[in-house]
Amino acid sequence: MADQENIPIGLETQNKVAEAIYLRWYRNVARHPRPWNEMPMEGKEPWRRVAKDAIRTFFASPEFQTLLDDVYDEGYEAAEKDAQGENEGEEPR
Repeated sequence: MADQENIPIGLETQNKVAEAIYLRWYRNVARHPRPWNEMPMEGKEPWRRVAKDAIRTFFASPEFQTLLDDVYDEGYEAAEKDAQGENEGEEPR
């Protein structure tokens, strides 16, 4: 896997995560937030930076590494069964 410091995070991904964080932040607050789509880019920038940090932290987390290991192991086992012809008739995952 690539070094977590060098994983490119697309701007669209950053903006989607930023919007989700923004909406979650204001969900239980009495004051109604400004709609995300009406906010100028300058207002979204701090949220995008928070999102970028959150994504990087998630990629570096032990939970994510465990998830990757589990998916890798599952895929490896399925490929081994395919090679032995044991997966015939099973739905692809």
